[in-house]
Amino acid sequence: MHQAAPEPLQKATAGRGECERLPSNKLGVLQLSHLKGLYPLKFEQRRLFWMLAFVLLVLIILWRWGQNRPDSDELWIKNLGGLKADLTLKGIHYARNLGGKTQWILRASEGQLYEAKNVMDLKEVKIKFFPDSGGQLLITGDSGMYRINDDEMSLKGNVEVHSESGTTLYSKSLYFSQKKRLIWTRDNVVIKGNGFTMRGKGLVYNLQLGKLTVINQTAVLPENGELNL
Repeated sequence: MHQAAPEPLQKATAGRGECERLPSNKLGVLQLSHLKGLYPLKFEQRRLFWMLAFVLLVLIILWRWGQNRPDSDELWIKNLGGLKADLTLKGIHYARNLGGKTQWILRASEGQLYEAKNVMDLKEVKIKFFPDSGGQLLITGDSGMYRINDDEMSLKGNVEVHSESGTTLYSKSLYFSQKKRLIWTRDNVVIKGNGFTMRGKGLVYNLQLGKLTVINQTAVLPENGELNL
């Protein structure tokens, strides 16, 4: 006896609307398609996580690098001529002590304090440094600026650095950071001493190690580019 094939769809009337009941195999296909859609979503989430982790790592590396590199001189105030000094001092003598040890001694013929900018504009500047490695460095310049809160200084005009060994360095500008224990410039430099003359552009002097590194050498230096002052 022949049996009729079951109808693929059965309609049921409920109220005013109609609904269709799909075969079980059709319903299974729909459910599987929904499950497959979850895998691309999880992949996108993982990719987003690793991208964010990579960006965070790069930011940390850049921050640590920035902590140990000299600042650009563009961060310094170029002209205070339009401002009125809050205080003018003559014959400045200031010693910076840290942990019971003198780090440096500042002398200037005159200084003008600008409280709003928290800086002191200096004339005829002399700074004596006491590196951690021992010895002394005497730095002189026509003018300078001391950023009080940051404990940083800049010197401009006929800048000279004299070491106890007799080596002398000449440049147009020089910058110093007490926090980083670095002295640096991006200008041309000339170093003279012990029968030699050395020229270069840009240098960094590490007060902790007592090492001077010329950035762009135009004269022969040791292979590591370092020189003891």
